[in-house]
Amino acid sequence: MDLMTLAELSSTYKKLIDIVSDFKPPSIDQVNEVHSILKNSRRIVTVGVGRSGDNAEILAKFLRNLGYREVYGPEDIPFMFNEDDVVIAISGSGTTTYTVETAKVARDAGSEVIAITSSSDSPLLKYATKTIFIPGKTKIGHDDDYYGRQLLGHIYAPLTPLGTLFELRTLLFVLSLVGHEFGKGYEITFNELIGGLRAFTPLDEYFTNFYALLPKPRSQANPFTGKTVAVGEGMSGIVAKFFITRLRHCAKIGEDRECYYWRDRGSISVRKNDLVLVVSGSGEYIPAMLAKRAKEKGAKVVGITSYSDSSLAKISDLIILVPGRIKTEIKGLRSSYYPMDPILSIFELRTLFLLESFIYLIAETENITEEDMKGLHSDFT
Repeated sequence: MDLMTLAELSSTYKKLIDIVSDFKPPSIDQVNEVHSILKNSRRIVTVGVGRSGDNAEILAKFLRNLGYREVYGPEDIPFMFNEDDVVIAISGSGTTTYTVETAKVARDAGSEVIAITSSSDSPLLKYATKTIFIPGKTKIGHDDDYYGRQLLGHIYAPLTPLGTLFELRTLLFVLSLVGHEFGKGYEITFNELIGGLRAFTPLDEYFTNFYALLPKPRSQANPFTGKTVAVGEGMSGIVAKFFITRLRHCAKIGEDRECYYWRDRGSISVRKNDLVLVVSGSGEYIPAMLAKRAKEKGAKVVGITSYSDSSLAKISDLIILVPGRIKTEIKGLRSSYYPMDPILSIFELRTLFLLESFIYLIAETENITEEDMKGLHSDFT
């Protein structure tokens, strides 16, 4: 383990913000067009796969919370479309089979199709009535040191591997669009979110301590390593899914990491060698209860929360404090919820960028290359 690498979390986090924010967002005119399309639709359907699907789910839940009555996310797409519907299809490559086929069927039925993509030449664009381009590459996407290592034949995964840059920029766009729908303003929301990210500086020791608890990749030489299970609800849950998706890719050829989101399947067992990562701004409710269950089973627990005195903090082996969650007493509130103003989700956004920084540092520490990660990336859907 390279201890110098493990001391770079704060600078990695800041650099990630610089890379992701270094693009020209879609214009206010484009946002106004999208607003008009949404207002004139009968149903709104958001579709995507993997982390693009997570962005689609975030958009659907925020729009539903803002008062749009019929909004369907990627997990509950209607069986039939008509000309009063609008489909928002998110795919960086524009080639994802499920997303492209959904857009095709919707367009054939006369629906509006808004494509959000980084590709200017893809099958998805054939069915789009409007396209929002989010660039997936940038001149500072890989640092000079990365290129130096490449020349030496030692190619770590970059800070934004695979589709990360498109996915994070799309999330910023989606949240800014929500801010526009909320009435705050698109550009104001975008700048607030970037400012909120920059206002937080994680402690370098967070990664050092996290990595010490993280189960190592499984291989023929080490077949009995534990698994990682991420827990969270609401947008915290989607942040946990974002992380688990990329962590699955974070292994060398011939190895794999056993990783699950807690709702991936009907039942997930945890045991002594496992790590349970719990993302919960309040540190209460169901996530804290599941953390307690994990401890009772002998698993290690890492809690990410805004409150050091929360139930989650009191039982975790490692607590990572990320400020930003404001506790709100709402009658009937069971657990996490989506606020109307996206800036109130700054805890989740900071946590996501923090965990993306973890992925980079894991790759550096274990000498994982982008080619290694591509070998574990889905090429089926």
